[in-house]
Amino acid sequence: MTLMKKISIATLAGVAMTAGAYAADPVVNYANDPAPTYAAPGFDWNGFYVGLNNAYVNSGGAEWAVGGLAGINIQDGFLVYGAELEANALISGGAITGGLYEATARAGYLVSDDVLLYGVGGGGFDNGTGVALVGGGMEFAVTQELTLGAEYNYLFNSGGTVGHEIDGKVRWYFN
Repeated sequence: MTLMKKISIATLAGVAMTAGAYAADPVVNYANDPAPTYAAPGFDWNGFYVGLNNAYVNSGGAEWAVGGLAGINIQDGFLVYGAELEANALISGGAITGGLYEATARAGYLVSDDVLLYGVGGGGFDNGTGVALVGGGMEFAVTQELTLGAEYNYLFNSGGTVGHEIDGKVRWYFN
């Protein structure tokens, strides 16, 4: 046998074996596979909100504060910035003893899509006395419109410590 015939027979045998290997592979129809699912995006912290506040306040005596709040947030990636106004009636012994009013700025970091840790600073009036405040809090998104949170504020003025405030807040967002 000549060299050319040997090369031709070897080539034909290789092609025949390769074709047999591909013929054994099953045909897969991907048209019937379900479409991929995507997780819904996390809570949208952008926008206006209103809410309710309940707090324990110790500024010369233990009192409860009950009131409302309104604010706005701006989300930039994992960072959230905002401002909030709050008005509370101070209650002691079942009677309203005064008011606590605050204007604050917030800056926070999203630990996850629905958990915000933040710091707060601002000023206000505690029973007619001007105060500054600093503090921090945590806010949890419960639904796409509702969050629950807790906050601690240290109240002070030029005379020193005025008091401490521990808040529980619920906020409704309008996105």
